Amino acid sequence: MNSIPYVRDILSQPQALRAALQDYPASALQPLAGALAAGSYDRLLITGMGASLNAAYPTLLDLSALPIAVQWVETAELAHFARQQISRKTLLWIVSQSGRSAEIVRLLEVCREHRPAALIAVTNDTASPLAAAAHALLPLNAGAEHTVSTRTYLNTLAVMALAGRQLLAQPLQPALDAFAAAADSAATYLDLLDEHLGIFAPLAASLGTFFLLGRGASLAAVNNGALVLKEAAKFPALAASAAQFRHGPFELVDSALSAAIFGGDSSVRRLNLNLGADILRRGGRVFWIDPQPAPGMPLWWMPPSAAIARPILETLPVQLLSIALAQTRGFIPGDFRHLGKVVLEE
Repeated sequence: MNSIPYVRDILSQPQALRAALQDYPASALQPLAGALAAGSYDRLLITGMGASLNAAYPTLLDLSALPIAVQWVETAELAHFARQQISRKTLLWIVSQSGRSAEIVRLLEVCREHRPAALIAVTNDTASPLAAAAHALLPLNAGAEHTVSTRTYLNTLAVMALAGRQLLAQPLQPALDAFAAAADSAATYLDLLDEHLGIFAPLAASLGTFFLLGRGASLAAVNNGALVLKEAAKFPALAASAAQFRHGPFELVDSALSAAIFGGDSSVRRLNLNLGADILRRGGRVFWIDPQPAPGMPLWWMPPSAAIARPILETLPVQLLSIALAQTRGFIPGDFRHLGKVVLEE
């Protein structure tokens, strides 16, 4: 099992996360944080594709406390349909693991005409076109990744959150401590790989229609989890916010439907529990992803953490489910059939 590149990447995530924390370049962002505090920007525009865009979502929510507009836009849509949102007062934040995917290159071309006030880049490739264009470069320091995004996704969550703290003029050390603790918890969790796979393997053979559901910062794990299951296991998982699920998809609930619900933030935990109970009453099956169990819902346990680091740990059960699903479906976990590591065509 550990000889599979995707599995090795998953197991090495705690070490990569520690490297990102140790080498986080706080000084790189200080001038832009100062300009933001001085009122130099009228909006903050965060953009990316795939796992990079998903990992930016918790920071988007944090930055909603800023007194300026904060937007979160897919790079392809921004480059082709919303480029007028980029102006001389826009702080543009581009997130891309490769820094050279087709949409990123397209957006950098757009920025020659629609110039932002400043550009923050989060990337794993410091020699990429994105890195070269940045006013503030925040490297992921995740090392070479072989297949589906694992280390780069976790490190993007952490680097984005740390940068968000700086832009909010909040101290970094509590966040650094929370992520360091999460790295330790992730390592302990992944040390029990075989035990976890023993739980997921029987489930993998019985999943039909399958939703990942959550709210708030957990939507990073919801959306990226469904992406990982598609990429790594070729399994057509569906993602929705727990609120949106009630607005239509709830009609799909029957004995063939399963849902994994992230317990998430304490402010919405009761809402998520109520949704799970309603799915159960209508014949569906519900799994609960959380440190604490819920009535009638098998627990996919994840380690507890500070709120800022929860998205790091929420992704782990879904990653391990992807291994079990791939093996059940006759695929090598994480092995690409049609894609490469970097998408070079729009």
